[in-house]
Order: sequence, then structure tokens, then C-alpha cells
Amino acid sequence: MEARIEVVSATAARAHLGGILARARYGGWRFIIRQRGEAAAVVMGHDEYHVLMERLEDLEDVRDMLKAQGEATRPLSGYLSERAG
Repeated sequence: MEARIEVVSATAARAHLGGILARARYGGWRFIIRQRGEAAAVVMGHDEYHVLMERLEDLEDVRDMLKAQGEATRPLSGYLSERAG
């Protein structure tokens, strides 16, 4: 399902907050809230936000793995002896 996006002013968002929250939560809408003509915030459903954050964490893990691929490693025994001593 493709997200539907609507841009609203901060004044309109304040006046229609209940409807915006319902559409974001149950309808999959995303709202870009503009203040003084500039994007200031995004409203989306909590479930969608949670999925987005999990994907971001996964991408960061992949980035870190790729970054570490060429780095030298040391034997586990050396690490363990440092921790014990």
C-alpha cells in the first residue's frame, strides 16, 4: 500500500488534529506540517513509524558490517585474556 501524503499548515493541523491523527493511524496517511512556509514536522501512524525505525536500524547494521569487512580482527583468546586480567 502506497502512503498518501498531504501537506498542511500548522494552523490547519491545529484545527483538524483529531482528523489528522485518525487518518494517519487508521488510513495510512502521512502529513507534512508546514510552519511559516517551511516543512516543520511529519505526522504518521505509530505502527508505520515503528516499522520505519526498525528498517533504519537494519540498514545501520548492514552499513557497520560492510564498513568492518576490511578491518583487521584479533583472536578471541586475546580479547578474553584482557577481560580476565
